[in-house]
Amino acid sequence: MIGDIFEVIWVSLIAGVGITASFSFVVLGSGRSAEARREGHSIATVAYGALAVVFLIVFFGGFVYAIDVLLTKR
Repeated sequence: MIGDIFEVIWVSLIAGVGITASFSFVVLGSGRSAEARREGHSIATVAYGALAVVFLIVFFGGFVYAIDVLLTKR
């Protein structure tokens, strides 16, 4: 019983921090990509854009996995 409660606490903490951090990297990559594009730095634009896309995929993957866990009876 107590072990289950601690498992819920640490899993939700890890998931919350992970999802928040991944979306933060999406915002960071998008902003830096736009700034680099305005300044004419094409390599940095692509690199930051790729960072944003990768973490957007991570974010949506975590979101879909969380919905799957919520809707699946185990």
